Amino acid sequence: MSQTTFERAIKLAAVSGLKAALGPALLAASRNRPEAKMLAIAAMGEMVVDKLPYVPSRSSWPLLIPRAASGAYVANELGKEDPSSDPWIAAVGAAVAVGVGTFAPIIRGTLTHVLGVPNALVGVAEDYLALKLGAEAVGMDMERIGAIAKEAVGDLGLPVDKLYDEVAEQVRPILKSVGQSVGAGSM
Repeated sequence: MSQTTFERAIKLAAVSGLKAALGPALLAASRNRPEAKMLAIAAMGEMVVDKLPYVPSRSSWPLLIPRAASGAYVANELGKEDPSSDPWIAAVGAAVAVGVGTFAPIIRGTLTHVLGVPNALVGVAEDYLALKLGAEAVGMDMERIGAIAKEAVGDLGLPVDKLYDEVAEQVRPILKSVGQSVGAGSM
């Protein structure tokens, strides 16, 4: 099924509401722009920093401003591809990004505090959702996005394979405990 420019813009603006750097990073990567690697590194950094306990909520005004700008930017850029696109596409993109940035922490809090889903699992699921939705919006597959991320990190001179192994080692126990919790809860 083909997506309209407006649908793609709204999806990418929503991604920008979750992760401000991710929308522009995916857009740049899909267009093979020179800044794609730098933006990929910024998006990955945001995904890490977002999980630190001292980082303020993305729904705070200072953190909604870059999300609004990012949502407006990606929507406007996609709108340029289609001369018949809505002239308000950038404004709608900003509003969608702010809305998602405001309500995502509420949903996350409900999942973790009310339903007891581990915060780390919710964070990883949110990142995956943002990547999947963004990939769909720009017409890329997840394998390509992974390759871009790996290449960008590799360009920094970091041992990517070792880094992957260390992250996987930390995530496995979380996934295992969630699997056990779900299994115990279904009895």
